[in-house]
Amino acid sequence: MRFVSAVWLVVSSCTFAVAGDAWPQLQGSPRRTGDAADFAVGESLGLVGAVPLSDGVYAAPVVAGGRVFVIDGAGVVWAFDAKTLAPVWKFATRGGPANCNNVAAPAAVGKFLHVGTTAGYYYVLDQATGQVVREIDCREPIFAAPAVGDDRVYFATLGARAYAVTPQGEVIWTWDFVREVVKFDGDRWSGADWLKQRGERVTWRDHFVCSR
Repeated sequence: MRFVSAVWLVVSSCTFAVAGDAWPQLQGSPRRTGDAADFAVGESLGLVGAVPLSDGVYAAPVVAGGRVFVIDGAGVVWAFDAKTLAPVWKFATRGGPANCNNVAAPAAVGKFLHVGTTAGYYYVLDQATGQVVREIDCREPIFAAPAVGDDRVYFATLGARAYAVTPQGEVIWTWDFVREVVKFDGDRWSGADWLKQRGERVTWRDHFVCSR
């Protein structure tokens, strides 16, 4: 197994841990602003430490409850102590060869950690133990990081199906952009179905991929 040092993860996590701040989702908030106006960055940054993971890291880490959470490319979710960098737990998501190059940052809400994978599975984990609270088989890859707001967590699949779930992972509603907006009822991943319904030409109006 190849190990890659997640240097950026360690630098970021220690910085936030020292400041005593949480960074519970991608860019800090559901608006994806990255705004940290009250946080002062020193004139120089240095490497505090490095931790080995099972693959490269392509998704941003999040910080909550004194821990740093990150998913690596192979779909393994890791929890580290934000001060000591000691591993607390790890959880290997399922999906086989399709579970690779994961790019969706986790999201922390309450006692739970929400994680989507390229294998199409969405997990709600217990932050303290890494145990699975809920698993949702979306049947499509998830490239977009979950967004947390108003006691709901929102995420979308690559095929532009949107979900609203509770912090515990109960599905409240789903919405399908392809059916509701594009007005396409066939198999969205089938070229033959698109040609059957659209004739010989598919235009930019039929674009639906939700990759971020």
